[in-house]
Amino acid sequence: MTETAQAPLEPPPPIHAELDQRRLDQARLLHARTRTSCIIVECVVLYLAALVVLNGDLRFAGLWLAGTSTMVGIVYLASKLLAPEGVTAENYKRYLTVHTAISGLTGLVWGGLAIAYLDADDLFNLFIAINMVFSITVGGMMPSAEYRPTYISLATCTLFPFSAYWLLTVEGPLRMIGMGLLIYYAFGLMVSARAEVQTIATLAAERTAELTRKLQKQNRVIEQASASKSRFLAATSHDMSQPLQAQSFFITAMRRTLDRPDQVELLDKIEGCWRSQQNLLQALVETARLDSGAVIARKCVFDLSVELAALRAEFAGTALEGGIELHISDAPVWVASDPLLVTRILRNLLANALRYTPAGGRVELQWQREGQSVFVEIADTGPGIKAADRERVFEEYVQLGSPAGGTQQGLGLGLTIVSQLARKLDLELRFDTEPGAGTRAGIVLPYRDPQPEKSVETSTMTSLAGSPLVVLVEDEAALREGLTMLLTDWGCRVISAASGAEAMELLSWADAEPALLIIDKRLGEGEDGLDTILALRAEVLDDVPAVLLTGDIYQFERVESIDNITVLAKPADTTQLHAILMEHVSTAASHAPTG
Repeated sequence: MTETAQAPLEPPPPIHAELDQRRLDQARLLHARTRTSCIIVECVVLYLAALVVLNGDLRFAGLWLAGTSTMVGIVYLASKLLAPEGVTAENYKRYLTVHTAISGLTGLVWGGLAIAYLDADDLFNLFIAINMVFSITVGGMMPSAEYRPTYISLATCTLFPFSAYWLLTVEGPLRMIGMGLLIYYAFGLMVSARAEVQTIATLAAERTAELTRKLQKQNRVIEQASASKSRFLAATSHDMSQPLQAQSFFITAMRRTLDRPDQVELLDKIEGCWRSQQNLLQALVETARLDSGAVIARKCVFDLSVELAALRAEFAGTALEGGIELHISDAPVWVASDPLLVTRILRNLLANALRYTPAGGRVELQWQREGQSVFVEIADTGPGIKAADRERVFEEYVQLGSPAGGTQQGLGLGLTIVSQLARKLDLELRFDTEPGAGTRAGIVLPYRDPQPEKSVETSTMTSLAGSPLVVLVEDEAALREGLTMLLTDWGCRVISAASGAEAMELLSWADAEPALLIIDKRLGEGEDGLDTILALRAEVLDDVPAVLLTGDIYQFERVESIDNITVLAKPADTTQLHAILMEHVSTAASHAPTG
């Protein structure tokens, strides 16, 4: 099983649910327009009553006003009684049914009164009667018509009786008007269908716009929360990493001064507590940096066995304490990727395997060729994971089960970081587990042919030959003092400064070019460590290798554009710093002129 398996798509909503939502929207629109519609219809009623009065029939004008105005009142009252608090999902069906029935009754009243008033011998009378049936039915064909069944009910009850009576009573050529009324009815049905489609489209657009507004509002809330979290993590990581980093340098420097076993044992316990704090902070910071894109992959061809040897040395004590048999391959194999990030992936997988493997178990880290690829796998004899939980293990802050042997529980970010780094490096991540059968996890790396051997010192923290000159710029006094002490203990000559300007002044008195720059990214008074690196390189007219120490999470866009810079997140492990120093010193020595 691969971690990159896609989640199943959500099924579309049922058709009847979509129809119900559409009808609900139409009912709400109909209810919202009831008052306006009643006013417009009442104006039409008064207009037609005035025509009847002009035709000299005051008695029928009163009857017309009474009948049609009563129906207008019934429509308005029904709207208030059926949905006093507005149309809801619970009452919209009843509201539409009653409104359709009232529309049919309204059509019978208007059509009946038009029939009662019709006089085939009076052209003005015919004009008024036709106006009666047209004026009440034409509204349903407007683009803003709300609900087509109400129009069908109204038009059918108005036009059919009136057309039939016209055809039966009117003689001569005027009888064709009756056929015209039926054609008008059919035309009205077609136009009302198109009007309903336009209404539905308008409602859908309004609903989409409303959902978009809600989504935008929710996104703004999420963005604000994310920004607050980012600011908190940035401030926390920077402020917490400073003392932790200083502690690391002082612990490493102190170790060489101790000669009694009880002192060394006590320092080991102190360092263990420090390392636990470092791991927790590093997991939080690294997750945030990966999310923000601040982690930069620097790919190269390297011997994987060198990184595996470092992992063997790092985890041998942990495996021994837990009573676990640990076997890590020592066979050389050359691959192409970012060695630091690949090591971080394998470290997290290995730490996770050791954490959940009980005493007497076995953990193996092996690799095998697969064509032009190398599959690196960590296998353990732990309890395994249920099938339903396989994908969840890569989610943030997810912890399944308890660690073996009372091991300290982490934050649940280790495998999240593995997944993010694998995507960052474009590596296939494989993960297979069964309850009771252990877990097998690994990555697939591009294979490369063996490279020429390089003469590199071992990774143990021994003194460096030649007393290389290191420029250290760190505004925190305790951190600067601890790192200076450590570098001096490694045999380096150190120019230690609190700012770039101070470093450049001290460097101008030096009798040698620096082998390495170690610069804090966030210096005092807003000074950026990247600018300091560029200024120091310009001072010596050389592209001196640099280490950028930082507790920041974001604002790493410029790093990719500057060559020969290694970013170390605080609190950095002293072994990492020593390895980088050894690498650059040996590289500088190999390029030094001979004579």
